[in-house]
Amino acid sequence: MAEGKLLEVTDLRAGYGETVIVEDLRLSLAPGAALALLGRNGVGKTTLLTTLMGLNTVHGGTVHFAGRDIGALTPQQRARNGLALVPQERQIFRSLTVDENLRVAARPGAWTIARVYELFPRLADRRSNLGHQLSGGEQQMLAIGRALVGNPKLLLLDEPFEGLAPVIVDGLVDAIRRLREQEGGMAIILVEQHAELALELTEQAIVLDRGRNVWQGDSANLLADAARLSSLIGLAATP
Repeated sequence: MAEGKLLEVTDLRAGYGETVIVEDLRLSLAPGAALALLGRNGVGKTTLLTTLMGLNTVHGGTVHFAGRDIGALTPQQRARNGLALVPQERQIFRSLTVDENLRVAARPGAWTIARVYELFPRLADRRSNLGHQLSGGEQQMLAIGRALVGNPKLLLLDEPFEGLAPVIVDGLVDAIRRLREQEGGMAIILVEQHAELALELTEQAIVLDRGRNVWQGDSANLLADAARLSSLIGLAATP
């Protein structure tokens, strides 16, 4: 693994059973850095995130994280080593309260339940509400908060703004910016259909097509090149 890298993926081939979705993929991420993972629907973005969490079949290549090869680790072991996924479906415990959802995931570290409530005051107001009593936006806040109290080194966000009202999106964007700005800021990989928004929140970007990396570079450069962005993925307006 290259010195100074939190995550390094080399020649990764992975998918579901015998079906290969991600092919020969390479990427690296430094501690505290943010990467936008872009591409049209069905090109392997979610598959890459779930593979990093150990949820899929790996057919080749390596994944090094925090200085070790994690290929043989279970999802639970990867979480304990500092990886956290906020899935597109959120997957909160609907029969538990907000506070209980956070408590079952909490691990020692800088991110406490109180700190999550500071980041998301709406959750603090609803700490006694059951998961199924929350709005979609509140459920997304809870899913992010639950990941944070595990005190990860790398946060994997899969379509965190999907289907949410613009005012809720604005609040989540602000929260992600705050995560990035804090001392020892958290590394993030962000999958987001609104390409411009994802590029504004990150320093680096990768574009996938049919499971392969077809473009990689600075987010600012891709954001400034509307023609290239459109040709790669089709320009998506911000919400």
